[in-house]
Amino acid sequence: MSRRLLDPTLALDAALRLAGRGVAVFPLAGKVPAIRGGRGVLDASTDLTVVRRWWANGYPGANIGARVPADLVVLDVDPRNGGLAGMRELLGERRRLPETLTVWSGRDDGGRHLYFRRPPGRLTQRGLPAGVDLKQSTGYCVVPPSLHPDTGKPYRWENHPPAELPAWLVPVLVEVPTQATARPARRWSAPRSGSVVDAFNATTSWRHVLEPHDWRVVRGDGDADRSAWRHPSATAPVSATITGGRLYVYTPNTPFTPTEPGAPRGYSRFEAWALLEHAGDQAAAARSLRSTGATA
Repeated sequence: MSRRLLDPTLALDAALRLAGRGVAVFPLAGKVPAIRGGRGVLDASTDLTVVRRWWANGYPGANIGARVPADLVVLDVDPRNGGLAGMRELLGERRRLPETLTVWSGRDDGGRHLYFRRPPGRLTQRGLPAGVDLKQSTGYCVVPPSLHPDTGKPYRWENHPPAELPAWLVPVLVEVPTQATARPARRWSAPRSGSVVDAFNATTSWRHVLEPHDWRVVRGDGDADRSAWRHPSATAPVSATITGGRLYVYTPNTPFTPTEPGAPRGYSRFEAWALLEHAGDQAAAARSLRSTGATA
């Protein structure tokens, strides 16, 4: 697959417009992060100086990845994985979705990203059918005028204000804990001396870190070498594996930077937990462990 590039001026102008409206962006090679050794979606920035440097000098003509804003969610409809049938299943005969901000995929197969106002509460995609995924602020979307890496055709905006989720869809996406099903807070005792990070890595399991975010073990016990994990929105059977106690992620559309041949990127338990629970702010994660002992 050859890398398709935008007109550099067009790409720069589009990236600056988005960043100027408060949407954090970062350069993509096709649909994956272009910054080697970076932090994936966590590199996304609204700093116009940084954005200009990326698209004017470092990655001219690169596609644009936009981190999902914290006040929005995205329904990602992927026809290659049954998304069109999934939408028919989700809607049934009588339900309709309101007009909302939409990005149509350059694959030209009906794939699209539907942006909605984020409802309050903890979100889940477990109630969504195959081919329809939920993206939140820990993820990103390809945005226009990016070119699809397979077809070379541009992604396209369908401009409407982001709509509220219809009332019937909110219970599908929002977890409603009950006394019987609420997940109890997980506690962890900080050591009286020594490194809180080292202690966390030594005493916490990968299940403790990943399962609250709907990752599932698909091979092994989850902690031993060669154990495999699957991300809730993954289309491949394996999203990450454990080697030497570290998590190596292969799918690009997660908060983690994917590992690459020649540039392996593994995460310790603490690094992964800080990314999932504190948006990568390891200092805040360590303070939370020291002050409350709460890990979820």
